Amino acid sequence: MIEVNTNVLGAFALRNGKIIKRIPFPEEPRKVAEKLIETEKDLCDEELQLISYLKKTGVKSIKVRDPERFISHKLGIEFIGDKEPTDAIKIASDLGISDKEFTDLLSRTNLEITKIKLKEIDRDQIIIQAIASLDDLEESINRLIKRLREWYSLSFPELDLLVKKHDLYARIVNSDLEGLDPGLLEKINNAKEKTLGIDFSKADKNAVESLSGSILQLYAAEERIEAHIGKIMREIAPNISALAGPVLGARLIALAGSLGRLSILPASTIQVLGAEDAFFRFLKTKKKPPKHGVIFQLPEIRSAPRDLRGKISRTFAAKLAIAARIDRFRGEFIGDTLRKDFLKKIEKLK
Repeated sequence: MIEVNTNVLGAFALRNGKIIKRIPFPEEPRKVAEKLIETEKDLCDEELQLISYLKKTGVKSIKVRDPERFISHKLGIEFIGDKEPTDAIKIASDLGISDKEFTDLLSRTNLEITKIKLKEIDRDQIIIQAIASLDDLEESINRLIKRLREWYSLSFPELDLLVKKHDLYARIVNSDLEGLDPGLLEKINNAKEKTLGIDFSKADKNAVESLSGSILQLYAAEERIEAHIGKIMREIAPNISALAGPVLGARLIALAGSLGRLSILPASTIQVLGAEDAFFRFLKTKKKPPKHGVIFQLPEIRSAPRDLRGKISRTFAAKLAIAARIDRFRGEFIGDTLRKDFLKKIEKLK
């Protein structure tokens, strides 16, 4: 039977330990490391090319070290677990590469793999800073929008009652009416004709519009940071992101201090992350403990009846603990499955 073997030298097809086809990796240890990291949970291009070649030659089944990694691609070939794969040193020898040359390449590649993985772990610190920035932006926006409403209400107090959404209010003050609901626009125009507010001078209007413009820029910055958080979360914590959403998932990592720290926390602790003050009050007064912390932001918990929130929170925290451990150790992606299971359990609870 044909064996597919992937090592630092590339992807190989062997029959009885003899090479019949090779698709080499790039020579640079850094690029080889990137390829091998890719093969930890997926197939690299070289492996796909090799399997495509074998399939064209009529091969129906292949021995591989980790069949699960191949089966998920549905390549139309049977993959069988190989308990005794060919030694990579023997493959190198058949190519005329000495043991010393092979060992040197292997060492340099492993060093690059370590460097890459250390940088990936550190990226959770970027998430922590991004979440802190979101919090700062939200605090600034809330403070400035309050000032904007008070200021602009001197001229047009009725707008404060007509428009509750802060970003929309800032847009209207900034004379950005594009896409505004026609019915709301008509109400605004009618109210403006009969307003009890005072007249603003041109300088007054310019000043208040400047403030509203600054607020809109903060909203735009908030959106860009959220998008960046989503990108990083898909890279380093895809399972957490799929289960909790990128922003809530990032917030849980930030509260824990790191992805590694989150991965070792029990579900009961994850459930109350962000509710430390309430938990310490419980320890002191022995009154009811908090049912949830920051995970209350999850729509399924926030919108649930009060008597079910605790159970839903426990269920979610248990799933999150699994997702965190898989992401920390770069396991397979099962985020969608975790999410579906969580939603099914909610339905059963209801």
